[in-house]
Amino acid sequence: MIDEVRTTGPLVAFSEPIRREADALKTFLRENLYRHYQVARMTSKARRIVRELFAAFWDDVRLLPTDYRVRAESDRARTIADYVAGMTDRYAILEHRRLFAVGEV
Repeated sequence: MIDEVRTTGPLVAFSEPIRREADALKTFLRENLYRHYQVARMTSKARRIVRELFAAFWDDVRLLPTDYRVRAESDRARTIADYVAGMTDRYAILEHRRLFAVGEV
């Protein structure tokens, strides 16, 4: 039975008019939202923040909270990745500012 499902065509699909509308919407969003210059700027900033946070914690695990510092003794990369991945956007920006901005503590 499962082989029959795998070898048949789509089991559920949009009607042709709805598929055309969905395709048009995807094209519009790709061109006007996902590739918008302001989105590209924010994506670039976010990548830089994550990359720099990871590098800072990698270079000096003493910057991590105590429980993560202990975990980092056995698996540094996974621990740092888990810590950074668990941050909200707002917290990551604040943490980046604390580590890199002059005058911040």
